[in-house]
Amino acid sequence: MLRQYLSNGPALPRLELLKLWKGLFYYKPLVQQALANDLGSLIMDMPTDNAVPFLAAFWEIHCKEWAGLDRHRLDKYYLLFRRVIYFSFQFLAREEWNEELVNAYGTMLLEGPLHPKDRTKPDAIQYHIIDLYFEELEKVLDDLRAQLDEDEEEKDLEVPMEALTRPLTVLSTDAVNKVTRKKAKEAIHAHEEEMKAMKEDAEDEEEDAEEDDDAMEEDA
Repeated sequence: MLRQYLSNGPALPRLELLKLWKGLFYYKPLVQQALANDLGSLIMDMPTDNAVPFLAAFWEIHCKEWAGLDRHRLDKYYLLFRRVIYFSFQFLAREEWNEELVNAYGTMLLEGPLHPKDRTKPDAIQYHIIDLYFEELEKVLDDLRAQLDEDEEEKDLEVPMEALTRPLTVLSTDAVNKVTRKKAKEAIHAHEEEMKAMKEDAEDEEEDAEEDDDAMEEDA
């Protein structure tokens, strides 16, 4: 019912979105992994213009209510955060990394859970987003790579990596929390190194393929 309502209904005002997520925040069956996945994927079924406000309300409620959370349920909420981040990237990929949407998404994070100077934002939420941000992005990019045909595999995915990295880039320089700055810098560096290694592996595979082709021509 909720999925159908969000996908077919008009854009909900901010207050209604906050009420929705506050109710879901204290919904006891959230301990179920399947429900965390269902909630995270809601963004995929709603009108495009509603997506970023929907995510903004999600993060606002979770930041405000975090202090009152039952500590025994932390892992389940961390799982929900992971699914929300993953499907946020899936949504942006489906929209072909629309520049306006990508920028709006980054701004939403920086004005919300990843605000660099607002100390009311829970450190635990900021740390968790930083830790899983590039991991979930790479999962989405791997999904896209798996869908490419042989001709397209030779082309790099056109992904606005600088814009997608912006929230962590801002944290790495502007966060008032030294630990946050350090974690953001480390996450960016680790991702850059991973991308560099992937590029080198791809170049090595291409060279090996060319050498195999040359050997076959010589044998012919």
